[in-house]
Amino acid sequence: MHQPLRHSNVLLAGVLAGAFLLAPPALPAQQDSSMMKRDSAMMDHGQMMGHDSAMAPNMMFMGVETHRAAGDYEIVETKGKQQIKFTDDFSVDQAPELRVVLSAGDTPDRNAVDLGKLKKSQGGQSYDLPKGTDLSKYRKLLIWSRKLSRPVASAELHTSGGEMERM
Repeated sequence: MHQPLRHSNVLLAGVLAGAFLLAPPALPAQQDSSMMKRDSAMMDHGQMMGHDSAMAPNMMFMGVETHRAAGDYEIVETKGKQQIKFTDDFSVDQAPELRVVLSAGDTPDRNAVDLGKLKKSQGGQSYDLPKGTDLSKYRKLLIWSRKLSRPVASAELHTSGGEMERM
């Protein structure tokens, strides 16, 4: 009668030991707390912008490496022109010669589309897409420093349509 209990205890001890060995190391309390605040702020931002939790990170600008960025974008049609509009809460660290670029990857290639100079480092702004731009060919919206040859911020590019109608 006691033998099944011993096997249960051994099994339970094995499961607990495995869980302990597979668990990621604990973060220092201060770092863990700041990460929770950042995640909470990002979630609150997404909810304020009217995004569901699955959608918010996909259209949100994120800083690259040591750079910081925030805000979202949307693709809209205004007066027959398709545009990328940055939300009013957009912000990005300053860097030399910043450009807004549609790219297939993390760096622009010869098929990338340069939408122009970043108008300002904070606040809402919009950029016209050239007629005939096939958005399905691009994965990223980059804030690219031409002088440093590297991105400062990026956002995943999500479109509801493919090629823009030729006007």
